[in-house]
Amino acid sequence: MRNLLLIGGALVALYLVGRSRLATNVKVLFRGLSFGGGLRRPTISLRFGIQNPTDQMATLRSIVGQVDANGRTVADVSGFQALTVGANTESIMTVQAQPAAVGIVQTVAEFLRQKERGPVQVTFTGTANVDGLNVPINQSVNI
Repeated sequence: MRNLLLIGGALVALYLVGRSRLATNVKVLFRGLSFGGGLRRPTISLRFGIQNPTDQMATLRSIVGQVDANGRTVADVSGFQALTVGANTESIMTVQAQPAAVGIVQTVAEFLRQKERGPVQVTFTGTANVDGLNVPINQSVNI
């Protein structure tokens, strides 16, 4: 009986180590964004690339966080659609966000005040739930 418990404990430990390794190896990359909707209800579509370089399938359960443009919060993001990522592949996930009207107005006003029309730096900060483990995301793109 004792041997059976030891074998069972070893299998559970092996499973947990494999899941932890999977979550640390899966990369969630902020690929960009696009704007849509109208002036009354603008929307932001955020694209994420989920790379799984392991030999196991992974399930991305959610992405939550916030979008900042030039240091000002523009929108809160929450996507709770599950996405299965095959072994050694990359999948694209698109998440819709409704921007905060004040953040958009402040960002546009700041952009218009700039003497040099440089790119706007958009940063996504948040976490992704991959197979029950949180993967932090803190990435920027220039538009």
